[in-house]
Parts: sequence; structure tokens; C-alpha cells
Amino acid sequence: MRRTFFFLVVISLFLGSRSWLVGAQVQVPTPRPSITLPALGEEVPLPRIKEICESYGLHDLWRKIERDPPIHPFKSDGCTGWFDDWRGVSLYPAGFLHDLKYWAGYQGEEVERLVADAELMIDVARLLGSTPMAETMFHGVRLGGSEKLNASFSWGFGRVGQKSETVSDK
Repeated sequence: MRRTFFFLVVISLFLGSRSWLVGAQVQVPTPRPSITLPALGEEVPLPRIKEICESYGLHDLWRKIERDPPIHPFKSDGCTGWFDDWRGVSLYPAGFLHDLKYWAGYQGEEVERLVADAELMIDVARLLGSTPMAETMFHGVRLGGSEKLNASFSWGFGRVGQKSETVSDK
């Protein structure tokens, strides 16, 4: 519990904390269901991606996509190789946003990938109101999401074959 709290505090500071500490509780943004997300496997056009990014406050992500759109269309498979629902709670919003971040990633963005994975963990923890499944999913994406695996769901999957920026080009 103490290690999880410390990890969330470090991540919040890294992400540019906005007074997340209130009393003794950590206040973490949670996926807002105010917008209906596209269905599992549905191709999502850029105008819809912009709308989703705006709704979830993912302004930096949209600027990245707008500046250099990935060459492959975006489709989310939800929580890749995992449950999209757990004990009656849909984890799809968290998986969808995580997929979007992975789709737009550039090769070599190790810190950005870590942040995306940590945000998935936080979103799942908030959705479920507990951390065990969230921590399990975090470890799973850390192991299975590396661009080095070159899988259809690896970091930067929307840019495979695209000549674009890498971390060294920025």
C-alpha cells in the first residue's frame, strides 16, 4: 500500500501535478464516460480521435497526432489479451486510451511509454476502486508492449513502416 501510494505520488509529480493530494487521499483523473467511445475493432478517423482527445484532456497527444499522423488507421482491441470487463466493470475506456497512446508513439519514447502504462494502471485502479488488477495489468503491458517485440499492439504500432521522428530527432 505504501509503495503504491509513493508510486502514484511520483507519477503525479512527473505528470505535472495539479493538487492531486487532498487530505490523505490521492486524487487521480479517471476516464470520463461523457463521450461514447468507438466499438472494439472499429476504425477511428482523425476527426473522431481529436474529439476523444479533447474530451479526455489529451491535448498533447492530439498535437502529436495532428503534427505527424501515424500511417496506419487506429483501431482499439481494448485490453489486449486481457479482460475488457472485470467483475461487471468495463475496462474498455482505459484500454482504448492506452491503445491510442501506443498507436501514436514513436520508436525510442521510453518515458512516454512508461507514462502511458502508468496512466493505464491508474485508470484501471480508479475504475475498479482497487489496485491488484491495475498493478497486474501494468506489469503485463511493461513486459508485452515493448516496440522491440514488433507485435501488432507494440508501442508505436500505428507508425510501423513510417519514416518519422524518433526520440533522437526531437
